[in-house]
Amino acid sequence: MVDRPATTSTLCTVSSGQSFLTSLLPTSTGNATKVFDADSALTDTAISGAYIDEIFFRYTKRILQTIDAVTAPTGTYSANGTTCTVTLSSGHNVRPGQSVFLDFKTYSSGTVPKDDTFEVQDDVDYTSTTFNVIIPSVGGTITGNVDISLPTDFCFYLVNTGTVTNINQFFPLFVASIDCTQQTYSLTESQVLPLINHPTVQAGANFGGTNQSVSPKIRGLMLKRGQALYVAASGVNALTNGFYCNVQGGFY
Repeated sequence: MVDRPATTSTLCTVSSGQSFLTSLLPTSTGNATKVFDADSALTDTAISGAYIDEIFFRYTKRILQTIDAVTAPTGTYSANGTTCTVTLSSGHNVRPGQSVFLDFKTYSSGTVPKDDTFEVQDDVDYTSTTFNVIIPSVGGTITGNVDISLPTDFCFYLVNTGTVTNINQFFPLFVASIDCTQQTYSLTESQVLPLINHPTVQAGANFGGTNQSVSPKIRGLMLKRGQALYVAASGVNALTNGFYCNVQGGFY
């Protein structure tokens, strides 16, 4: 069915213009990057559409501690024993179980907590502006300022036209959230790509068995001729160091 491969690699630095806490739609038509095109201009009559079986991100450089795609926002923290509550006035998109890098800048007394990567906890104090992490014990209560390296969120959009003239032409599909220490991220292995019933097997043996949801032959995207795939990062500012978005599949 697939008569020729379709692979792209695009450097993505453009932000949506707003936090995804507000909306997934970009604030302007230029605030998203095209990463795959299934003949959106309708000039290639030899194809009917395209199949995508993998999308993966690669950070633009090697890192020592944390992704430096944007300047880490500064918040406040309150640590007591092994519980540390972090607060950001602008809010965050981090989910329990994800990793954040905390760079403690000031402290009220005792010993400043050690800078490190911590896992966000799922508890009653978790809100859109606060979250808890478990740290080595600091004894009594310590407060201060902290720089927080958050995950980088990318939203993928389906577009049904060759020329985008309105932000309402972006149809949000799914969001890939890349932890602050992940230099590579696969949407297939992370089970972000949706389940589909594709008639052509794109790989040999499945990762975990025929009925596993991560099986390459049942996760992916089907695009008809005339559609394109765009992506944008959450936030107002463009990424100083971006991610390469690699798309692989085939035309049919």
